[in-house]
Amino acid sequence: MVGNRSRTYRLHLSSEGTDLFLACHYRLARIARSFIPYGATLSVALLLMGSVDTDELVAELTMPSLKKLVGNEEHYVGASAQLKPFAGAILERIAASDHIDARPTVAKLHVAAIAIMAASEDRALARAFRRLPDTFQQD
Repeated sequence: MVGNRSRTYRLHLSSEGTDLFLACHYRLARIARSFIPYGATLSVALLLMGSVDTDELVAELTMPSLKKLVGNEEHYVGASAQLKPFAGAILERIAASDHIDARPTVAKLHVAAIAIMAASEDRALARAFRRLPDTFQQD
């Protein structure tokens, strides 16, 4: 029997970061008009991030406002195991650019993805949400 391959991702957020994630989650659920798992929100955030130009990604990762979203509150989000290599590919793209000195952590990438999602239009969220089954197929 083949089960769904998923894993748990740990988000390190401040209170402000937690509020922003929950606001994005509510917004996405409202757009989908459905109860959705928290992993769908993280997946949509990373899909949106993956479509952003590398220069813009670097700018987002170096924004001083991003520091306010990172914190010591740990939140665990279950999502497709395929999210890890997807995030890794984004990190590789950033590392290959000469616009950033140090490779960001996956934790920082997740927080930046949430910030990008918060700034995205509803149409973009809806498109990314529709892409989830094709992009992160469960094995």
